Amino acid sequence: MSKQIVIIGGGATAVSAFAHLAGSSGVERVTFVAPGPIGLGTAFGTTDPALLCNTSVDVTALKADGRSDFLDYLASRGHPAHRADFAPRYLVGQYCRERFWQYSDTARRAGTRVTHIRDRAVAIDRHTDADTDTDATAYRVALAGGGSVTGTDILFCAGADNPVLPPELRPYAGHPRLMATPYPSHKLRRLPADARVLVLGTKLSAIDAAVTLCRTGNRRTVMTSPSGMLPAVRNRLVRPAAPRLRQDVWAALAASGTPEGPADDTALDRTVARELLSAIRAGAPGARVARPRLSGRPATLLREERHRAAAGRIPWEDVMAELIDTVNAQVSRWRADVRARVLPRYRALMTRYISAFPLRNATLLDGWLTEGRLRVAPRYPERMEPSGTGWSVRWPDGTTETFDHIVCASGYRVAPLTTTATGVRIGGGAADGAAVEADDAGPRPEILETLRIRLRPDGPAERIWALGAGAGARFPIVNYLRAAAQHAAVVADQLGQYSPGTTEPLAERTAL
Repeated sequence: MSKQIVIIGGGATAVSAFAHLAGSSGVERVTFVAPGPIGLGTAFGTTDPALLCNTSVDVTALKADGRSDFLDYLASRGHPAHRADFAPRYLVGQYCRERFWQYSDTARRAGTRVTHIRDRAVAIDRHTDADTDTDATAYRVALAGGGSVTGTDILFCAGADNPVLPPELRPYAGHPRLMATPYPSHKLRRLPADARVLVLGTKLSAIDAAVTLCRTGNRRTVMTSPSGMLPAVRNRLVRPAAPRLRQDVWAALAASGTPEGPADDTALDRTVARELLSAIRAGAPGARVARPRLSGRPATLLREERHRAAAGRIPWEDVMAELIDTVNAQVSRWRADVRARVLPRYRALMTRYISAFPLRNATLLDGWLTEGRLRVAPRYPERMEPSGTGWSVRWPDGTTETFDHIVCASGYRVAPLTTTATGVRIGGGAADGAAVEADDAGPRPEILETLRIRLRPDGPAERIWALGAGAGARFPIVNYLRAAAQHAAVVADQLGQYSPGTTEPLAERTAL
């Protein structure tokens, strides 16, 4: 029986999975299930040249190993680029789109039929394939439009495309002056040039919103979040020429205390701090390594970090790509309860430093803060409610401020998977593109270290894989194309080791 692969999703992760499968023998069919064009997901589907990637060209490619394929793509089309550059995001969308068509030609030459169903997947159910003379288990992917498609292997590649609406604004979902997401950015550009806008969020998508709002007109924009902190500033995110982190030490951390995770949190924290400092100092001998900053006045901290970045004094930035790979590789081996206990202590650090943003955007924000066109509120609102043609916002100090529009940049997530008697349900039943609540209930399948899904603790691993952002329950850092490309390579390797209809288990190769 030949493999019939269904790829759920149409963004960069889906194209990366296809890149590693195209041309493989024994694949009868690859079917994409995605409502939009393949290659143009939320992250890279923009047409706005002002919106930059937050990762450098070197780690923004559909294949993780070797020279960046994205760098080669840019060079072949006459775009001057360096591996450390932060490219406009629309170029990544074009790259994914063009590579998809190239890989489609490669697959067809190998005898694989490639199809695209422009619909949304809502469930995956196991069933016996009646079209074969074997008892091989196949899967039926149910579609929002009422149809379905079957496959022997399912790759869940949906991105973090679902905006999370803050609880206090859920009663006002659909309000004409409430935007659940800052994307596509042309919605923000259409706001009146003198509008007063409150942006809920201070992280990467909120920075995109500020860049879009402040670049033209005379809008007054306020950013706010529970942390009140902007990400750190960096010049690049590239792979090191030589390893700096001692992998044996990090592997020992994963194995210490219990078979699958550390027991002594204090010892873990000390070791992590020591190893990071050692790696940073090895790359910048004699450089002063500033203590991580997780509090302070955002405008002051932004200015300090911008000046250090402009002077090339960010010694931690060149260990970040290796750190992301290491954290994903080691933490994925821990038990779920260990991950749940340990990772929250590092969340603020990861948010600020691993998800740092480019110097160019930091310079823009600093200028607008100085001019008074942009403000980062020191506290999060106590109350937000419609008032007249806009919004009334009450701050913790008792003052009230009015805004014409509210833009939510408070996070995104993958449509959640919940287990059913025969498979998984995808999402909570909301319409495509609707805001997703962060507290959807329901039993969740387990994502194994191999990226396969297991419906019940005592059940077998299914031939369903979760890649990229969809694997966030197992891997700490997934909103990152390099991680998705690493996942895709491992899944393709597993798929190449068996034929549907056999009972042989897949090799337990891990994701990194």
